[in-house]
Amino acid sequence: AATVPGPESPATAVRQVKSGVGHQAGLRGGRFSMWRWAKRALIGLCGLILVAALSGAAYQWIATRRDLAANPAPGRLVDVGGHRLHIRCTGSGEPTVILENGLGGSSLVAWSLVQPEVSTFTRVCSYDRAGMGYSDPGPSPRTARRIAHELAQLLDHGDIRGSLVLVGASIGGLYVRVFASEHAERVVGLVLVDASHEDQEMDVPRIAPLVPVLASTGVFRLLGVSFGAPLQSLPPSAQRAARATAFRASAYKATANEGIHLPESAAEVRASRRKLTIPVVVVTAGLGADAVWQSLQRDQVGLSEQGCQVIAEQSGHAIALGQPQAIVEPIRAIVRAARERKDVPLCR
Repeated sequence: AATVPGPESPATAVRQVKSGVGHQAGLRGGRFSMWRWAKRALIGLCGLILVAALSGAAYQWIATRRDLAANPAPGRLVDVGGHRLHIRCTGSGEPTVILENGLGGSSLVAWSLVQPEVSTFTRVCSYDRAGMGYSDPGPSPRTARRIAHELAQLLDHGDIRGSLVLVGASIGGLYVRVFASEHAERVVGLVLVDASHEDQEMDVPRIAPLVPVLASTGVFRLLGVSFGAPLQSLPPSAQRAARATAFRASAYKATANEGIHLPESAAEVRASRRKLTIPVVVVTAGLGADAVWQSLQRDQVGLSEQGCQVIAEQSGHAIALGQPQAIVEPIRAIVRAARERKDVPLCR
């Protein structure tokens, strides 16, 4: 016969209730303990990140100060309204040639082979845009119109008078075009060196918004990330300048800022575009250029009735280092035309 369980005693029921309550309390206690340890681990991790960031920032600051102290600016620092720009002029005579760097460029590196040659027949000045090279950081956004305005301030406050020949490499071509449109009375010629075009495709790297943090905390310096040509390909004087300024946080930030605002710069160039009445020489790289780039280069020849094109057959985009004479000779021709006030063959 089946056995029917009898009713539980009151004591047994109480024990079971206490056991259930204890089990639930244990679960709650375990979850609380796990959350407490997770919170501690998270706080510890945040602390380590903060310490690493502060250590990296200190490392970046100290290393930059050491580099600049060992290799002081060879030119002048000129106030342009709240910050100073570095400019170095050599040679004598008019018109004065102004050299405008490409993206991320330092003047002493980018023009190390061009400036000495040009200085043999006229005065030539290379300068560092705000944040780059030896120049102080400048206000944002870093667009073509702002940069052209700061260049005008630099020339005015730096007592550089008279007529100008503007030479713009890569993105610097956009900046000198805006300057030429807004200061037509001073500019007697343009040399656009594989220059950017307002209608080119403009992709901003995804890492650009992170650049200020990575630069300020010394990550780029630690990894050896820098812009420009390899040091061994530069003259000794340019190598010293490159080492002194290559890892400045302001240089990374300025480069990212100019790149992020490239669409705005293109719009400013497009709005200021007009037919020029001065010689315009477009120097185009002969190596590595695709059909679209070549078409945009030819379009810039049409900026002036006196426009023409030179192909640097032996060079890629960095023509100033790869084939500097392809830049020097058009500058020489424009300077001669300005002095003699007559037509001179510009492109051969």
